Amino acid sequence: MRKVVQIVSGGAALAALAMPALAQNSATATASGTTTIIQPITISKTADLGFGTIVKPTTGASTISVSATGNTRTVTGGNATFANGNGVSSASFTVRGEGAQHFSIQVPASFNMTAGTNTLVVTTNNPSGATGLLSGSIGSTGSLVLGVGGSFPLATNTASGAYSGSFQVTVAYN
Repeated sequence: MRKVVQIVSGGAALAALAMPALAQNSATATASGTTTIIQPITISKTADLGFGTIVKPTTGASTISVSATGNTRTVTGGNATFANGNGVSSASFTVRGEGAQHFSIQVPASFNMTAGTNTLVVTTNNPSGATGLLSGSIGSTGSLVLGVGGSFPLATNTASGAYSGSFQVTVAYN
């Protein structure tokens, strides 16, 4: 009987060796999903770019400028003068959105102001590609006031008239 047990035990051992080993052929890992939801970004105009009333130069050429901040107007070159300080302002925009978020600003490099068939080319002084940061913190509304100024050349032969034109400012979250 002892021999039978040895043969059966030996057979069972041989059978175990002949069976393929059950190796691990799969694995599992867990990932999390995250997101941050923020409110839309908006922009609204609060003031137009105004150069006021200007007396064109009698000699030479002048450049008329309005700063991007405040209502500062300057004349360089020539002898153009300002008739009064009325109507002088930088363009002003209020940007609102999620607090503490960065955003990009797109302002055209120039735009045209026309009076009939006459055109003045205004160069803006807030170049595209600038960025801003909304006040506050995430979870609250943030804001930033953005100013745009500009300048244009004024010659003795520039036609008199009431010039006007428009430009668009675009903001987007980064």
